[in-house]
Amino acid sequence: MNNSELSGVSSPADVFKESGTLVYPRYWEDAPHDDTEFHARREPDGGGGAEHSRTAVISEAQGMKVDDSVFPVEAERPDWGLWLLGGSVIRHDRWEHLRAPLQGAVRRDESCFSRSSRLTKRICDVVGSVFLLILLFPLFSLIAVFIKLDSRGPVFFRHDRVGKDGKNFVLWKFRSMRTNVPKYEASPRSATDARLTRVGRLIRRLSMDEMPQLFNVLRGEMSLVGPRPEMPFIVDRFHPAECQRTVAKPGITGLWQISPARAFPIHENLHYDLHYIRNQNLFLDCAIIVRTIAAVIRGIGAV
Repeated sequence: MNNSELSGVSSPADVFKESGTLVYPRYWEDAPHDDTEFHARREPDGGGGAEHSRTAVISEAQGMKVDDSVFPVEAERPDWGLWLLGGSVIRHDRWEHLRAPLQGAVRRDESCFSRSSRLTKRICDVVGSVFLLILLFPLFSLIAVFIKLDSRGPVFFRHDRVGKDGKNFVLWKFRSMRTNVPKYEASPRSATDARLTRVGRLIRRLSMDEMPQLFNVLRGEMSLVGPRPEMPFIVDRFHPAECQRTVAKPGITGLWQISPARAFPIHENLHYDLHYIRNQNLFLDCAIIVRTIAAVIRGIGAV
């Protein structure tokens, strides 16, 4: 379930600037705030300094206070994810509710997880990823063999992404495209895209290309459920409100991936990630995993 909806030019920075599809939610634009100084401090200086600058700026953005007169925080019941297991009408109504503008900001201390809950989730991540790696090892081996037989190049594809608190990590995937395709080119919009290999079309359709990210989960860089990790050059241009996505550890699956909006870029659907961060709990995680399994079985994934 790829979230890169970018224009196909060579430079990652130019990709972001020239893309006409990156339309961000505008629920913060009416707020009387001054973020000139915020943006002035986030110019990347290259090398490791860029990541250090990013983490510092993101940390500041996560701790920003919000004027409640501008963004009144409405009392709302915690989302336990039970609606995800209900009928299609119930899910449709809830998805429509999630499309409404968010009120308030997500701060580091506003995440629902206590220390014990974070520990429990980490244990579930480790146990779940180990179980899946053992269970799917024969399938992984088969996919690796088919990838090597189908086209020249490595079995795995590596991509730089930004994780929790703006820290970089290397994301792993099964290679689904040919080796001459630039890393940051636009994602395929059709199964007939010539850049896709024959095996790549199948594993993307079943979302099996994402499964090597279980190793990222074991390393503590990702979680089974969470916001999708973005590429560094996109995060470097985040608005303060968008930096709230980095409060939580990124995940292999999440609300956006199982939503009706999954066909559109994650950049246009920020509210799904922020809703998850506000309400994250183990029941919601389990419901998202169940819906993800259902989507994989039905073959609802990337093209």
